Amino acid sequence: MALKKIITSTFIYTIIGALPLASAFFLLPFYTNYLTINDFGALMLYISFSGFVQIIINYGLDTYIGMSYFDTKHDTALFRNHIGTIVGYLLISGIITITIITSFGNKIFDVVFGNNGMAFYPYGLMSVLTAFFNSFFKTYSNLLVNQQRAMMFLWTNLANFVMTIAFSLSGILIYPYTLIGPMWGRLLSGVGIFLIALFFFYRESNIQITFGKTLKTAFSFSIPVLVYFLLSWLISNGDRYIINFYMTKEDIAIFDFAVKCTLLIDFALRGLGSMIMPKVYEMMTDQKLTSTSQEFNRYFSSYTAVSLLFIPWVTLLVPLLLPIIIFKPEYNHSFLFLSLLCIGFVFTGLTGYFQAPIYFFKKTKLLTKVYLISALFQMLITVFLIKYYGLWGAVAASVIAKIIQNIFLYFEARKIFTFKFNVTKLVILPMAVVLFMASTDFFLTLKNMHFIHLLQLIFTTILVVLIYWKELIIFFRKFILKPN
Repeated sequence: MALKKIITSTFIYTIIGALPLASAFFLLPFYTNYLTINDFGALMLYISFSGFVQIIINYGLDTYIGMSYFDTKHDTALFRNHIGTIVGYLLISGIITITIITSFGNKIFDVVFGNNGMAFYPYGLMSVLTAFFNSFFKTYSNLLVNQQRAMMFLWTNLANFVMTIAFSLSGILIYPYTLIGPMWGRLLSGVGIFLIALFFFYRESNIQITFGKTLKTAFSFSIPVLVYFLLSWLISNGDRYIINFYMTKEDIAIFDFAVKCTLLIDFALRGLGSMIMPKVYEMMTDQKLTSTSQEFNRYFSSYTAVSLLFIPWVTLLVPLLLPIIIFKPEYNHSFLFLSLLCIGFVFTGLTGYFQAPIYFFKKTKLLTKVYLISALFQMLITVFLIKYYGLWGAVAASVIAKIIQNIFLYFEARKIFTFKFNVTKLVILPMAVVLFMASTDFFLTLKNMHFIHLLQLIFTTILVVLIYWKELIIFFRKFILKPN
């Protein structure tokens, strides 16, 4: 019964926590149909900039507040004061960051974006304010996760999803072909979730500003987390800024649209991970594992097998279905990059395989090292490949970076855990699929795209069924027939 509750809660946290991905995909047809391609590219840059500022404002306090809950949960008065102090730090951090960025906003945009039509006023400032509101709400959401208040987490994040969709759709329909609608939509939904978080923080803690040991402890803990989040942002968003430097906002729009088409895979694999990871951690606890076991390996082989079956279906169906609701033919070129972008997700299972012991043994500082090396490597190859190969270079760099990241993860994770695994199932077969897709994409055009995607689906399915049939049977029995 306890395990059932854990799995159900984890599923809620993972799926509901991924609603921002769902809202981004849901709004995609409206953004593309009601914005020029140039404005769509600019919107993606503003959203990316907002994500960067959110990390700076938050300073890792969303993670620290969760850890603080476990330290103070047995003393109600101490809990209220400690959590309230963290909330006070977050408010001050937000005010200081907003003031500094606003003061130098025009100069920052001149340096980062050059003469590419990106202005700090008003949309850059709106992005900064939205970042502050989202940061505040994210901190409260993380506290709910650590408090295991799954239903509260569910309803507050659903409110965020509904407001994002409602305000954004209203704005873009009232003010089509301008950034007014989507930017105000994001800002107003941010105000809404900020007020929700502020209300519950006020009820559940004593919001205050204090200095001393708590401040020192909070910021000492948060610095490595801040670095980790900044590196994660760089890995996920750096290519847009390199494209902006060498190419145009239209190219950013084409590339970002292709990336948005992969959100279905991201969303599905998060759900898959929410089913598998609790059982992995339970097994590691019960068996006191210091090295991989046959059962441990099969969980991640199953993860990889299901991923390989799902990914080519997305590659095939998205270019067939999205043009029904997206009417601008210039976005069709994004579908040429889709299969390579999608196949990069096949390494998600391998990433989870190496990350599991790092999280289990709380050695997360290793991740900072991995992400630093990965980010530097990715930026170097992205600059080179985009400069000489354009958008194909950006796509190739994203896939190469995921491979390199797993190599670094392996060398760090094996310092604390012994890995013995079937190289064919976890490495060789996924690489074979990547190479097959890359080689067939060499002949890809808009005219033969559906045929080649179908060919990729057939090839991948045959390989998976032949190699992973035992893992697929185990996965079906454990997670479909008897999920609890």
